[in-house]
Amino acid sequence: MTTPFSLLYATEESSAHPPPTETVELETISEEALIDTETHGPQVGVLTLRNILHHPDAHPITLDILYLRQYGPEWMLWEGETLQHLAPSDFHQTLSYTNLAKLQAVRTLHLVDTFWKQWEIFGWCTLALNGVPPDFQTMQAPLVSQAAIAVDIANRIRPDEVPWSEEIRHYLAAVFRHDSVYCPQPPLDFVTLDVEGTPLDTPEISKRWPSVRASGHAPTGETVTDEQLRRMLLVDQHLEESRTHLRDQLHMVHHGH
Repeated sequence: MTTPFSLLYATEESSAHPPPTETVELETISEEALIDTETHGPQVGVLTLRNILHHPDAHPITLDILYLRQYGPEWMLWEGETLQHLAPSDFHQTLSYTNLAKLQAVRTLHLVDTFWKQWEIFGWCTLALNGVPPDFQTMQAPLVSQAAIAVDIANRIRPDEVPWSEEIRHYLAAVFRHDSVYCPQPPLDFVTLDVEGTPLDTPEISKRWPSVRASGHAPTGETVTDEQLRRMLLVDQHLEESRTHLRDQLHMVHHGH
């Protein structure tokens, strides 16, 4: 797979490929990989409007708003090199490759529906929206938490309820099984998993989940239910962290500091 990110928005009518089955060995992105991969540079410190374009914690929607405010929707038609070239003069800072990838993914969500239809596009965009520039030559499997964050972002950018294809539903089911998470929660509750024959007590998990989520405290038991609740809580915490970043950054952008 060598499709460059700049061409993702042009693949609306391309032929779909079947998603990988459970037997395909995938390269999984660890939670540690959620940080900016450009670690050779100096530490960027606390995120501000003065460093947001190269800060690893910049939220994709915040970057989208900044570029829409500066250039209007025309920015979505420009090459990535143009976006990086204009940043020093118009924003007085550089645009990192990681944040360029976030903008490229946001552009894809704005312009076409392939994120909701094709597993390759979903995977590439999901990684980019989580601050992990995708490798177009290596099959990379996102984590459930990364998929939840990407879908949450997509729902905010495109609240028009684009239908999810069966291809994406099957792909995400494989992602859940890969992470051994078997009880999808919003915004991934459109995914269906076959748990017949497993030791999962889904009614018990559903009964305990609201209190576990509200308390933020992971169960300490050793049962299958306890382990599922721990994994579900970890996914939920990463999702809430992303939402908190967005709320804080939107407040900062609104007040100009």
